[in-house]
Amino acid sequence: MIPASFAPMILKLILPKVSDHLMKVFKLDRLLRYMEEDNETDLEVKKHKEHINMLAGNMSALEDRLKKLEILYGKPKKVKSK
Repeated sequence: MIPASFAPMILKLILPKVSDHLMKVFKLDRLLRYMEEDNETDLEVKKHKEHINMLAGNMSALEDRLKKLEILYGKPKKVKSK
């Protein structure tokens, strides 16, 4: 019988090997790399977010210009369509 005081030492020897084996069997290293590093989709989403932010800035600038023009020239009258 192994004394209880040896259990932590045995676990320190066995657990790293068991965890390494499980990482290899279930390809957890690839999964962790996929989750932590940016992949193609993440890069595309970043690019699209930047583009959307740029377009939103342009749109707000155009709205400001339109308000200034409306103040200068008055609001255009709506034409009734038949």
